[in-house]
Amino acid sequence: MNDRSLLRKSWALLCSLKLAIVLASAATLLSVGGSLVMPFNPRVFGAMDSMPLGQWFSSTAAGAPGLSWWLYAVSALILLLGLNTLCCFLDWLPCLRMRWRKTGEYLIHLGFVLVLTAFIWGSLDGIRSEGNRIFVGETTPLEAMPGYSLRLEAFEPVIAPSGRPMDMLNTLALLAGNEVVMRRIVKTNSPLTYKGLAVLPASYGNMVEGFRFFMAGAGETVLRKGTRLDLPGGATLRVLNFLPQALRQADGGVANGGEAPRNPAMELELLRPHREPWRGWYFLREGLPFPLVETGVRLWPTNPVFRPYSLLTINRDPGAA
Repeated sequence: MNDRSLLRKSWALLCSLKLAIVLASAATLLSVGGSLVMPFNPRVFGAMDSMPLGQWFSSTAAGAPGLSWWLYAVSALILLLGLNTLCCFLDWLPCLRMRWRKTGEYLIHLGFVLVLTAFIWGSLDGIRSEGNRIFVGETTPLEAMPGYSLRLEAFEPVIAPSGRPMDMLNTLALLAGNEVVMRRIVKTNSPLTYKGLAVLPASYGNMVEGFRFFMAGAGETVLRKGTRLDLPGGATLRVLNFLPQALRQADGGVANGGEAPRNPAMELELLRPHREPWRGWYFLREGLPFPLVETGVRLWPTNPVFRPYSLLTINRDPGAA
């Protein structure tokens, strides 16, 4: 057998309909069998949707070859099926004038190859990021798209009469630099999409950002990080920091112990005319620091002030762009 005959037979095999049937059948049977294993092994397969497939293959799947081997086999079979489809299309292309009636059929072949190529591209170069917390009014840069950022302009949960959350309405603005390129109300099954980027709401919550006080002589007031109060006699009170759960350390410092308001504290700065500035911590469960009492400040904490946030899933698939 000469080389030309071998090449001709190899090309005929690559273009064979029988090969396509064998590859598709084998991939289907393996997928059906493998899908029976997945529900019983969430440690291995539970992370498949939280990262690009290529990253999952190189990390989680590589650590459990006995459970994931069938996915490697299915991937290889699908790649071979894509090669078979491409060869069929290339074999038909020179005979376009004689086989023009089958144009639609072969365009479907080409479409399958393009979709498979896009999927491989996205699996290798895509980004999936879950649990991205963004507060109302906050702008956060997008790691998936350098130069772009996302701003949460408004948030409104949809609550059923029973009290069960039904949906999450997020008004999101996508910015390129300082220019808004897209603004959309994002909710469940209605993502913001732009050039392969997809942003979906996952959950929401509230974080304590300050406290509401009753202040003698001034009524109700809210203190949070950045608040500035003008006091009688020309004094000024500034809130430098707020910790929902402040922990005293052995060296006298104060550390953040979490977001639950179990032991809230504020770092304050008191500026008084002709006197040295005072800076210190006010633990709300304790009395006011003496410099504040000396200045005539009277504060009684009433209830925490919450700031809503949304948890977003941010994915980017360059193949989909």
